[in-house]
This record gives sequence, structure tokens and C-alpha cells, in this order.
Amino acid sequence: MTTPQRSRRLAIRLPLLCASLLAASLQTGHAGTPEAKPGAGFTTRETLDSLFELEGNSPYATPYDGTLNFSALTSKHTTPNGHGYRNELKIRSAKRLPIEQTREHFSALVTPTLPAGARTIVAQYHVEGIETIVKVYVQDTAEAGLLDGKAGNGVFDIVARIRDTSGTDASTALGTVKSGEQFALEVQFDAGDAGVSVKSGKHGVLSTPRTRIMGDHRKIYFKFGDYLQARDPDTGAMSTKPATWDAYFQRNGIGSSLVSFRETKFERK
Repeated sequence: MTTPQRSRRLAIRLPLLCASLLAASLQTGHAGTPEAKPGAGFTTRETLDSLFELEGNSPYATPYDGTLNFSALTSKHTTPNGHGYRNELKIRSAKRLPIEQTREHFSALVTPTLPAGARTIVAQYHVEGIETIVKVYVQDTAEAGLLDGKAGNGVFDIVARIRDTSGTDASTALGTVKSGEQFALEVQFDAGDAGVSVKSGKHGVLSTPRTRIMGDHRKIYFKFGDYLQARDPDTGAMSTKPATWDAYFQRNGIGSSLVSFRETKFERK
């Protein structure tokens, strides 16, 4: 091949290559949402910002590498029907879908750094309103049927609760960790079927059954972060009053909270 022929062939290939790169850079996912960069190992901040709105302080690490650090007690964000302070990301109103149209997958390496006796929700699905249909707790409180189930001993049970078609919140024990220990979390929602899986150092991989959700045609939304639970310190009843939460946390020696997520991935199909 002569030099002029090589030059002409290169001139043809370069525009085609540029067009391919541009198309790849503009690739979008569900409902026009930019996809995470292939091979990045986490969902980009741009994608999370396009889908989620923030409750409380910004959790993003700087520079962002897939790590988010949530602290309910630092943020002290309140909502009218809440039962404790929260620092969470939740799906934006404009991005919410009905149960039968929601196909989502969330995964992360989660590290709770919590005082003994604390109880927080690290991931949940809400129906628009005040109902929750999926909750993942990390708790050092007394409850029968869990792998530890003892209060205040520094061993935190990981528990999933999924509301099935009978309206029952079915609980599944998914492992235990101590403060500062990491576990892998996966939450799957597929057109009305939900499942949660956890891999912990002590118990390996434990999963809920694939559970059909009790639902209707209202929209639902996913949340994750640190939703630190509180009660009335005198009666033990749930309370929506921040002053009562403060008294509860003080009486129980809960003065800090941090839930870190690494390799955070959120995908829609």
C-alpha cells in the first residue's frame, strides 16, 4: 500500500472512531439517566445526583470514589413522621415508579460505626406516604429469633423486614457485625418481588426468600443511609418529637453515628 493510500484510509477511520467514542459517552440508561462508567466499580456521583435527593449533610467523599459517609446525629435531619434523626439519599419524586414498573438493584460494602445499643435503618423502600415495604436494620437491641438478639452488648444484628402480600412484615436474620466491621449488602426489587442479601465475616452469605410485596399502584422509592431509631425513653413507645429522641440517645449513651458505604452501585433496568 502506498503512502497516499494509507493517508486516505486513516482519514476515513478517524471520523468513524470519533463518532463511536461520542456515542459511547452519550450512552444513557433507564429514563435517560446516565449510566455508571464501565469498570468504575461504583455508580458515578452524576448518576446518583440525577436520581436521588439528599436529606441532611452531603455524604460524598472528596474526591468521590464510590464512598458515602452518612451520620444521622451530625445531620440531625427531621421529617414530620420520623422516629429519629436521619441522613439519607432518597429517589427524587420525578423519578419514582409504581411497584410493577420498579426494577432496581443496589449493592455496597457497608460499615456501621455505632455505639452499643444503637439501632439504625441503612436501606429501605417506601410507598409514597408513610408506609415502608422493605427495611434493612443494623441493631444492637433485644429481639427474639435473631442471630444475637441481645441489647447493648456491641453485637449488631443485620435484619431485613419485607412486607408480604398478607401485610405481614416478615423478618430475616442476615448476620451480625461489631462496630467498625464491614458487610456486603444487596437489595433487589423486581416488579413487586423483593430480596435482600448480606455477606458478613462471621456468617457468610445469608439471604431473604424472594418475597412478593403487598402493594397497590402507588409509586415507591428507595432510600439508603443512616436513619437512627429512637423511642420515648420513659414509655418505650415510638415518638415523632426530636426532644424525646435527644433524651433517648442521652439516656442510652448514643452520642455518635456513622454508616459508610463503599463501592456503591445503584442500577435501574
